Amino acid sequence: METSLVRRLRTAVTSLCLVVATVVLSPVVPSSAATVATAVAPSTSAAPAETSARAAATGRVRGEILRAGRGPAPTVKVLWFRSDWTYLGARKATGAYSLTLPAGRYFLQFVDQRPSYDVTKLRPTTVSVVVRAASTTMKTVRMRRGASIGGTVRVGGKPGGGARVVAANTYEQSFEVTADRQGNYALGGLPPGSYSVFTYDRRAQFVGPSTYLKKVRGSRFTRVDIKLKKRAGALLLDLYAGDGRYPGVAYPTAVSRSTGQFWTAKARGGSVTFTGLYPGRYDIQVPGVGPWLGATVRTTVVVRSGRTAFGSARLTKRGASVTGTVVDGNRTDTPLKDAVVRLLDAGGAELARTTSASNGTFTLTGQLLTQRGVSVVAGPAQFTPYLGTGDSECKYGNRRVSGVTLTTGRATSVGAVALPHLPRAQQDDPNC
Repeated sequence: METSLVRRLRTAVTSLCLVVATVVLSPVVPSSAATVATAVAPSTSAAPAETSARAAATGRVRGEILRAGRGPAPTVKVLWFRSDWTYLGARKATGAYSLTLPAGRYFLQFVDQRPSYDVTKLRPTTVSVVVRAASTTMKTVRMRRGASIGGTVRVGGKPGGGARVVAANTYEQSFEVTADRQGNYALGGLPPGSYSVFTYDRRAQFVGPSTYLKKVRGSRFTRVDIKLKKRAGALLLDLYAGDGRYPGVAYPTAVSRSTGQFWTAKARGGSVTFTGLYPGRYDIQVPGVGPWLGATVRTTVVVRSGRTAFGSARLTKRGASVTGTVVDGNRTDTPLKDAVVRLLDAGGAELARTTSASNGTFTLTGQLLTQRGVSVVAGPAQFTPYLGTGDSECKYGNRRVSGVTLTTGRATSVGAVALPHLPRAQQDDPNC
């Protein structure tokens, strides 16, 4: 069981990302009894006709937020996501919620906002909803009390004040609390599942093995006392992306191969140092950067108690890319500089954006994975329809190239993208 859990935890993150979708509303919710979170999905600027059409394609989802059993309505954070779990937004609400969203399927998340140490905290609730155009979806969300754990932390035989206690489950959720000065801690609001409990002392000097809890259920409290006896080690890694040093700031994660315990640290200048590590071997989760895809890198170094190990990790796999040339639709041998070129997925979400060079060429790149039904849209900048010089200094419209297929690690060419001139009546120069 522990081995299976370790595999699942290798992609866990150190902060809770809870997903709760819920859309429900009784016909009447008294305004005096509830604070309603109201939000409209973000949108880009559009012409009046487009705005009107977009508004007609939206719907509402509303509902009460209730506590199972007795007690006042909880104050929660409502988060909403696309059906592929792309994050869209979040709002606080008490007693009821209301969202206006484009038609489609969504996940809504409801997270109790009481402190992590409150053992009566409600567990996260997640539901899926379908929003229909010009219609209201109603659904009531009932949140239940979660399970809880608690006890004391001792570090090197002394109370572990300030120690971090993290409970991570097999669904890649993690919950965290900090022990008080006497080393006492409590962690509430846990959803059902199996957990590994990891502990980090405040000074990153001592460590201990994880505690495995099987089948945490209901609202039960489980006592877990923790003793950190072993001197911690450290790991300093140099990070690379392709043939160069890893640029900028990032937050890679070191995951113990033996326990699944994870440490996240800040990387800067192409290097990162993990402290307070449990002795053993580690995999490093390195975030993607630029065109390089993120990866889990298996290191060969061994971290030893009370010592610092040294090593490196490199990203080696590029994302997909798209190339082409923006030209004048009336003079296809004339390139257009500074055209805005966007890459959209099959659902219309923007994947990448760039501008054409002086010779009209462009490259759309990033951490792009293999996918079909992608489109390239090129046109003038948002606030001016003008492009070109000389005889080609005219007002242009957009051109879409549909049905593009992306392949990870490869460049796809769409050739010449010819921008149409706007109608002559809209041009300032009759030659356009």
